[in-house]
Amino acid sequence: MMRLDASAWLNGAAPATDGKVVAVHAFQMLCPGCVAHGVPQAMKMQQVFPELVVIGLHSVFEHHDVMTPQALEVFIHEYRLPFPVAVDRPVPGSPVPATMQHYALRGTPSLLLFDREGRLRLNHFGSIDDMVLGGVIGRLLAEQPLSSAKDGADARGAQHSDGAACDANGCARAG
Repeated sequence: MMRLDASAWLNGAAPATDGKVVAVHAFQMLCPGCVAHGVPQAMKMQQVFPELVVIGLHSVFEHHDVMTPQALEVFIHEYRLPFPVAVDRPVPGSPVPATMQHYALRGTPSLLLFDREGRLRLNHFGSIDDMVLGGVIGRLLAEQPLSSAKDGADARGAQHSDGAACDANGCARAG
């Protein structure tokens, strides 16, 4: 099940995620890859897939003294982020915050995708091609939740009509 350990929520409250496909974009304000690629991609995801719940996760593991919640509020305003942003809870004695530790994120930008059952289906570090990402999101949105599968089959090992095989770790391209 999806777990965000937030010390605060900015730009809105924690969104309802039950029964929804969720994208969590982990970023830092001072991360060049986040500003150039990750943040714009998260904004595009929300525009292209309005049924997708997009959440920002400000996950600071360096430059702690300058990446304050006040600076993050300014960043959110200046970049006009349209989604809520969780502030990853600092862990005393560790530079790596709680959610980043829980999902073993290797850095920022990182993208986590969860299916309608709250299972992690993608944990990706760095940039990811828009077309590849769109395909993965489309497949997750098209999947039926296990609880509503008509034939009782387990969707975690489903083979899609386009040949893609999906399991709890994600969707693999055919051939």
